[in-house]
Amino acid sequence: MKESKQSLFLPKFTPTFSVEEKQWRPLHLLNLYRLFISGILVSLIFTGVKLPPFGIMLPELFQFMSFAYLTASFIIGITIRWHWPALWLQTHVHILIDVCIIILLMHASGGVKSGVGLLLLIPIASISILSMARSTLFYAALASVLLLLEQASLQFSYNISVNYTQSGLLGSILFLTAFLTNYLVNKTEESAEIASQREIDLANMEQLTQFIMQRLQTAVIVVDHLGNVKLLNDTAQQILNGSSSSYKQLNLIDYSAELNKLFQAWHKNFNSAAANSRSDSIKLGENSSLFTPRFALLGNSIQSGAVIFIENDTELAQHAQQLKLASLGSLTASIAHELRNPLAAIRHAGELLNESPVLEKTDKRLTQIIEKQSIRVNDIITTVLDLSRRNQAEKEILNLMNWVQEFFKEYIHLPQERFQIKLESTSLRIYFDPQHLYQIFNNLIQNALRHTVEQNQHVKPIIITIGKTYLQVMNYGDPIAQKDLPRLFEPFFTTEISGTGLGLYIAQELASCNSARLEYIEIEEGVCFQLNFAHIDKSLANKVS
Repeated sequence: MKESKQSLFLPKFTPTFSVEEKQWRPLHLLNLYRLFISGILVSLIFTGVKLPPFGIMLPELFQFMSFAYLTASFIIGITIRWHWPALWLQTHVHILIDVCIIILLMHASGGVKSGVGLLLLIPIASISILSMARSTLFYAALASVLLLLEQASLQFSYNISVNYTQSGLLGSILFLTAFLTNYLVNKTEESAEIASQREIDLANMEQLTQFIMQRLQTAVIVVDHLGNVKLLNDTAQQILNGSSSSYKQLNLIDYSAELNKLFQAWHKNFNSAAANSRSDSIKLGENSSLFTPRFALLGNSIQSGAVIFIENDTELAQHAQQLKLASLGSLTASIAHELRNPLAAIRHAGELLNESPVLEKTDKRLTQIIEKQSIRVNDIITTVLDLSRRNQAEKEILNLMNWVQEFFKEYIHLPQERFQIKLESTSLRIYFDPQHLYQIFNNLIQNALRHTVEQNQHVKPIIITIGKTYLQVMNYGDPIAQKDLPRLFEPFFTTEISGTGLGLYIAQELASCNSARLEYIEIEEGVCFQLNFAHIDKSLANKVS
């Protein structure tokens, strides 16, 4: 209803805000100056204070123009608030009002010598601020002409001796003000334009920096000298389990107390010779993988902050492992080939001896030993050749729970109570080679079946746990001796007579090729092996095979 009444009674004065508010601000400030001057003049009239030279020559004209100036100021204030008429039109009308009224006030006060004409400086200067440089010179010229006409009017109408030199000086001051104001306004606009362009450049640089950072596989965190997080990429957020929407309000300690401790130690012991330094490996977030932080100084001062690069140790170890296997592959292949040929000859000779009719029973036992050990050595050679010829991992996105359920279909011939599956996570997705995972998991299951102890005609189940970032296989067999733990994953280490000693070694190597880590977990009863999976990139997590 309020809006309809306004449109009914004042259809032409409806406020519009198509022009930005900041463009109207100089006009508003100029009107405050106008209200201030006219308010003082009207106050002098109401109080009856005689303050020469104001109004000494024509007091009635002075009073009338003072009230007119105050009234015009109020009306101008309303039009400015409504933003109607247009900005350029209001500017010209307002300046014309100022010039005319101030010159009439000066005329009523005795001319240029009264000093009232100096009030023209502010309106003339304000035109440049309102981005009307050419108009500034026009109004300076107009005011100068009116000053001369006012002096001539005093001389011819009242027969008063006047000084045209003062009018010329005041006109010169108005022109000087116009030129100086134009110069300052131009410089200010140039500075503002440069600042605006630099602001755009900085915004573009920040956007480009974020764009590059988000595509880095390495986790990157930017902090100030107090450890407040300024920037971090998606990889760092995933590793630290952080929220991208609130990282700027958090400190490094909110993500990881251990990482913050390393940063504070680096900050405290900083020296320019070691501006970039690596620290010890640590575990971050819910990841079981190890990460190595590297701290780099920002700028030239320790107070400028630092960049923290977090490198995944498993990926570095995988790269080193691939280099090692590449150099070792050709050597093992040639050695295995050289061993296979004489081994085949030994085995064939043993078979011929076993077929001999004159061979005694005790000698036949020796040929059986030759056959058995030949098969064992051949298995070792075959395994070594497979390991040396192993191709790079062909990784896929796997839902671990679904994969484990599919795996146990091969063991359907065993009683169901032999296996117990615990689920801590039903949605764990891993980036792994399915063939490698099968070989690792099958080796752990076969070892668990072989070492499970029967107690009171009851076999305790093998427990498979699917955690948030790991897969665990536990059986209630005899624990591994403490003296054997350091050599557990060494090649050819075995506690069995018939074993090759390569099962766990190969399983660990396959895990490394997939950025995972196989480790032995000490428990109170039984044996437990845990396969820790690497962090999976968010872009891959949504794809499930």
